[in-house]
Amino acid sequence: MKVKTFHALTMQDAMRAIKEELGPDAIILSSKEVHQGGRMLRVFNRPVLEVMAACEQDPLRRDEAPKAVAELPSVESPAPAPVVKSFQAALQSVLESNHAPIETAVPEPAGLKKQAAGEKWRRNRLQHLRAELREVSRLLAESLPPETQSIEAGKPPVIARLCRSFIRQGMRPSTAEVLGDDLLERLGSDACRHEEAVTTALQEAIACRIGISGPILGREGGRAIGVILGPSGAGKTSIVTKLAAHHRIELGQSVAVVTFDTYRKASVDQLRQYARTLGVPFAAAQSPQQLHQGLRRHGRAEVVLIDMPGVGPEDVSSAAELHRLIGEESVITTHVVLPASSQERDLRRVIDRVKDLPLLRLLFTKLDDTESFGTIFDVARHTGLPLSYWGVGQRVPEDIELASPERLAECLMAQRYVVSRAPMSRPQRSLPEAPVPEAVGAMCASNEW
Repeated sequence: MKVKTFHALTMQDAMRAIKEELGPDAIILSSKEVHQGGRMLRVFNRPVLEVMAACEQDPLRRDEAPKAVAELPSVESPAPAPVVKSFQAALQSVLESNHAPIETAVPEPAGLKKQAAGEKWRRNRLQHLRAELREVSRLLAESLPPETQSIEAGKPPVIARLCRSFIRQGMRPSTAEVLGDDLLERLGSDACRHEEAVTTALQEAIACRIGISGPILGREGGRAIGVILGPSGAGKTSIVTKLAAHHRIELGQSVAVVTFDTYRKASVDQLRQYARTLGVPFAAAQSPQQLHQGLRRHGRAEVVLIDMPGVGPEDVSSAAELHRLIGEESVITTHVVLPASSQERDLRRVIDRVKDLPLLRLLFTKLDDTESFGTIFDVARHTGLPLSYWGVGQRVPEDIELASPERLAECLMAQRYVVSRAPMSRPQRSLPEAPVPEAVGAMCASNEW
């Protein structure tokens, strides 16, 4: 087996050089970003990709030596790493097993049927092996920095333009490639010309790859508790007020609002004022145990919304304790509020802090201030967490809506937020003075437990 290391600016350039040097059956063993030159020159040189590839045997000599990729030299790998060695051993065993039937099926006139069966088995096995290698190459490409990735050539112009627009909206090129291939498979080259058909196919492709959680309180009734947490400035308090107004005014359900954010007096006063206007009970809790006891004494509200201060260790610990105390008595979900305008790495960092909490949901805000709808899809797809709601403005209760693949597809196609034709909340001229349910009225007495 021949192993060789290549340097290139993009993965496509590296793959082109690998095919020229090692042949079309070469495989990629590893890839990483490096700097050319010594310590003194590293500061002035842009990073390049170092890709290690291998082939089963030396390819046929050619009249001309392969051209260097982007004027960057390729060097022989001195010794493969232990991981590479184990990969090579596994690959060698597969290749040997591929050839075994051929050796036993060869050339006796009486064994022609056996030889044909061996050839068929070998072809099927090689096809399966090539599919696996393509998948490995795809996973390696996804692990590379987005700036080193590019859209594969050969796609119809409509699909290629869509993929480029997805990338401009924050989607990784490898993810855009997957969506583009899915659209092409669903529509065919002719149907790609019709925008309405493309939008419908995009909705179906998105629905297959991300989850939707639905509303906090489902049709089965009972009591639902929503823990709202996220980084400072993400819009948690605004989300709590919109959800409270929607469930109280639009759906006619009994609602209670609780805050753990007792350090910010302005936030507490804002929630208290909204609760008073809506006619719903409000309380400031100091600990999960205090909240649990308060719910047992006074809590017959169908929907309880809990505003957490942030995503620090104490906040995550409090949310976990709430799940432990209340989870067996009521449905309690945690909604991670994330600004849609943030970069993917910042969003993933927040999610990593809370990933161990049960029943996590993603709730994106400020969709009307961003064009990063590709980032929303990427984060939801790679984390596997379902989307719950979207916040799109400052109005209460209008500017909140249930997340859906259809809405995300509309925004991706338009490359901006599109106002929903069927909003979750109907506009209200003023918030009515709704009566406080008697069963939970005691919670309003002292505004704390």
